[in-house]
Amino acid sequence: MTIDAANNDLRVLILAPFGKDGSLIESVLLESKIESLRVPSLEALTNAIAVGAGAAIVTEEVLQHMSIGVLAKLLAEQPPWSDFPIIVLTGGGMSTAATEHAVRSRAPLGNVALLERPLRPATLISSVRTALAARQRQYEIRDHLQKRAQAEEALRRAHDALESLVEQRTAALRRLSARLLRVQDEERRRIARELHDSLGQYLTAAKINLDVLARTKGDGAYLREAQQLIDRAISDTRTLSHLLHPPLLDEAGFISAAHWYVEGFGKRSGIRASLEIPEGFERLPSEIETALFRILQESLTNVHRHSASRSVEVRLTRDSSFVTLSIQDHGKGIPADTLDRFKKTGTNVGVGLAGMRERIKELGGTFHLESGPKGTLLKAIVPVSSAEKPQVTRSVARSYSAGPVTYHAL
Repeated sequence: MTIDAANNDLRVLILAPFGKDGSLIESVLLESKIESLRVPSLEALTNAIAVGAGAAIVTEEVLQHMSIGVLAKLLAEQPPWSDFPIIVLTGGGMSTAATEHAVRSRAPLGNVALLERPLRPATLISSVRTALAARQRQYEIRDHLQKRAQAEEALRRAHDALESLVEQRTAALRRLSARLLRVQDEERRRIARELHDSLGQYLTAAKINLDVLARTKGDGAYLREAQQLIDRAISDTRTLSHLLHPPLLDEAGFISAAHWYVEGFGKRSGIRASLEIPEGFERLPSEIETALFRILQESLTNVHRHSASRSVEVRLTRDSSFVTLSIQDHGKGIPADTLDRFKKTGTNVGVGLAGMRERIKELGGTFHLESGPKGTLLKAIVPVSSAEKPQVTRSVARSYSAGPVTYHAL
């Protein structure tokens, strides 16, 4: 038998192969304009339910003479929203052992309603309409669940697309940030060179002219003051040039530049600053040395401006895979909420820490920041190829402050 799969949701299946029950039920439903389909066997009933149906009417004799295991299995595998209604036509009279057995055999079918024969058309129609109304509500739940699943799927796709877009934008911003940092370094190098090669040379020439003028015209007060101003301008220009991009960084590497900068920081700030670098530390690739020096600069500037610390320790270590720069102060620390926001979003701490983290990310490293009432520890860890063998720089650990310089061999 071929079953039309269209418009089957509310049809009533009739399995009554014995006697005239089947034709009687079909005619009663037809008069009430309820669509129905007679099936010849329990197997045909299960096939029809799988295609779609609103309810089933089954005579008791079918369940007594045929195995209902297949039907029970089908109903047990219904989706969560479904509870298929079955109306069983029973015989009238007193309960017997056979009827009690029939009741127990119907238990696995689940949603079963009983109608005693002889049938009254009004009772049959009422039971069928009640079953179909319940089935209609199940279909509404099904449709709601399907719409929700579709909405969730659309939301998931939108979320995936948005995450992909965010990742693309984040990667683009990271590339832009790295590019800006490189441009900034190049601009600092250019300005430092210009200060040294042009403005510094002009000031030096002006000082020479003033010196000659002073020897030929005598020691005038204004002349001496001009000489002093020129001396200060030359000194400040040289300092600014070196702070922007110290020549030592390119010529001798990070080790020498770090010694020079930490010594100057201690003298300028009055903060006792120590620098520990192992003997025989090798030169690093230029991009790593530049990044480490900028992090050192920014970290010590933050210590001076914000920490109220009286001392700071700088350490540089290296193993076969990584180089680590650590800066530890003993000041008031970063507020907990500010530190938490920085770790989660990288915001609300100014551009200094964010810039340091971006420099390290660009090099494939990690940036760690810990802070509390007893001070702040910053660690920049950068991967270094163990195959690189640049020249060796011999170094000692120095302790710098505003007073005399002392040396401590490691």
